[in-house]
Amino acid sequence: MSISKTLLAIGLAGAAFSASAGVTYNASAGPTSGVGGVTTNTFDDGLLPVGFATYDQLGALIPSPGNPGYAAQPPGDPTAFFSVGISNGQPSSSSVTFGGNGVDYFGYYMGSPDDYNIVTMYSGNTMVLQINGIAMAGAASLMANGNQQVGFYMNFFTDSGTHITKVTFSANQNAFESDNHSYIAAAVPEPGTYAMLLTGLGLLGFASRRKNNESSPRFD
Repeated sequence: MSISKTLLAIGLAGAAFSASAGVTYNASAGPTSGVGGVTTNTFDDGLLPVGFATYDQLGALIPSPGNPGYAAQPPGDPTAFFSVGISNGQPSSSSVTFGGNGVDYFGYYMGSPDDYNIVTMYSGNTMVLQINGIAMAGAASLMANGNQQVGFYMNFFTDSGTHITKVTFSANQNAFESDNHSYIAAAVPEPGTYAMLLTGLGLLGFASRRKNNESSPRFD
């Protein structure tokens, strides 16, 4: 990595924002996630993943080299990519849904940011974040003006009480291009953790009943 790219990565990673009570985000240099322990969907095999991470719209998969007129390939990553828009067979919205308990981290390489690019994140049926291209570009200290030479990596982190179960990409113009979607699956609590939780709840209930009994008047 060159010195200039290293400085860019440090500068972008330093711009962290509080997005909601459950999700924070920042931007870093792309085209891949700088977070350790991630699973990455590159879309390079020409297929949309299914399984733990399931994508719902085949039309969102764009083969390399894309088309600068309606879906510009994210800079510096000459492979198939993911795009939503309004023409040439693209869906205007496409989602990835996660199995299990969802994910604690999600990220993607974003190219040519526009103000009409929208990402919405859910935890179950609850929307926990909606962010537009202006905010995403702003996290990288850039403008959301569709510059096809611009690319950066968006990183989203949850707190201990929130897991992301679905992410929706949408655009009402051409287009919202991204690649290298990465995630970290939320841990499933060990059976012993559930047992300790139930025991603790039982003890709290017992203590509450005992306190109520002691405070109740007695008639002898």
